[in-house]
Amino acid sequence: MGNPLGVTAEATVIARLMAVAARQYGLLSRRQWLEGGLSQRQLENAVRSGALRTLFRGVYAVSGSRSCFGQGLMGACLATGGVASHRCAAYLWKFRRFERPVLEVLVATGHTPQLPGVTVRRTGRLDRDERTHVGVLPVTTRPRTLLDLASETPNLVEGALDGTLHRRQLSLRSMERLLERAGPHHPARRVLAPLVAARVAGRRPTESELEDDLLAVLRRYGLPEPVPQHPYRGRRIDFAYPELLFGIEANSVAAHAAKEDVQRNAQKANDLIEWWILYFTYDDVHRTPAEVARRVEDAIQRRRLNLSTRPAA
Repeated sequence: MGNPLGVTAEATVIARLMAVAARQYGLLSRRQWLEGGLSQRQLENAVRSGALRTLFRGVYAVSGSRSCFGQGLMGACLATGGVASHRCAAYLWKFRRFERPVLEVLVATGHTPQLPGVTVRRTGRLDRDERTHVGVLPVTTRPRTLLDLASETPNLVEGALDGTLHRRQLSLRSMERLLERAGPHHPARRVLAPLVAARVAGRRPTESELEDDLLAVLRRYGLPEPVPQHPYRGRRIDFAYPELLFGIEANSVAAHAAKEDVQRNAQKANDLIEWWILYFTYDDVHRTPAEVARRVEDAIQRRRLNLSTRPAA
């Protein structure tokens, strides 16, 4: 009888395989085909007839299935037995700075196949609790993804960590456990361990990419490290030098355009009347970073002078 797979077989066999394909972006692996009750010759005939097209070696797309990022990633995972990792996992988890989809998988087996358009990485250890799914796509967990990113993209991992903490999608204890398991000689430890330790000690995460960019400017120009998200009278200051009563706010249209945000910011300004506050926008941070740094440095020096000459209470 005719069927979408282009082979003669019992309807129940075809239905089971089509159900598997439906859960996998229209894909079937050779192993699934054979375990489903069909033969190698039938597989070859299906490919020859156009009912299946080869995506990767041993992975096939059912005719009519839509080509997309998810299909490519699922195919890479089926072909390697691996999981989405590194930048690909960060994209799936919606980490800061990882908006671009890339095909990147991690395998824990001895053989690392080469797949066109896919970065295949190998690891000596990938425990079961370091794997999960985003929808149907196999992926490293958030903690394991951060560990992998710390080795490959160390300049982006702090923002990714803070983003997940700010959204309450990650516990610091889970990061501590993963670092303990990784051991003292893991290449990511030098980057990631101090970041985790600082947040365990009380450092609050930044709340936006603009805050990350502003902090990067302050560091690039050698200015003193501020306290992020400093609490004061029920408010929080994006970056603060508490001993100077001096703060910095990163103002973005997306974060502060709503009417209630305008009202909240006005109340915040009134509550911080004794503080010196500088406000910087996206354009300030990205177009004139040197001017931003100059203004901050000048404010720090003036504030120190002002406080040193203030009469004792």
